[in-house]
Amino acid sequence: MDIASDRLNPVHASKLRLVKDMRERSALRELSNMEAKRHLAIQAVQQACEHLANAEGRRAKVEAELYRKMLAADAISVCELQRRYHLIIGRLADEIAAAQRVLDKARAAQEQAEAAVLEARAVSTKRSAASQKWREIDGDVQRITNAHFEAAAEIEVDDEVLLRYPIRADGR
Repeated sequence: MDIASDRLNPVHASKLRLVKDMRERSALRELSNMEAKRHLAIQAVQQACEHLANAEGRRAKVEAELYRKMLAADAISVCELQRRYHLIIGRLADEIAAAQRVLDKARAAQEQAEAAVLEARAVSTKRSAASQKWREIDGDVQRITNAHFEAAAEIEVDDEVLLRYPIRADGR
């Protein structure tokens, strides 16, 4: 049976394992960075939601106040109040629309960050598995190398014994 670790030089196996370990650490750093970006995107969505809710709340308060003033005012001032109402409500509607756009952009950024995190997790998992496999191969290479050295040492000892105590023709 042909096993790759039998043919692999121990130095090369160690170097390959180190490369795989470096790639694994790099993938973990990338995953950590993507998680941080995702966290920031989530916070941006929360802030945009709060801003939108505040803008809608201000609009509702202003509308209520203007309606109350219109009911209490006379006919001439009602026209003026309606003009103000349209100006103020228009500005508030623009603010709400802008807040909605910011929220939409924040949600899109969050979705992109989520996708990037999933991709980084997949890369990290693959690199971790590759690194583990190379650790196993490196261990196999070390074990095989040690076995070869032990066998060579035993052969050398046997040769030394044979040279020291040669076998005679009569078998002694």
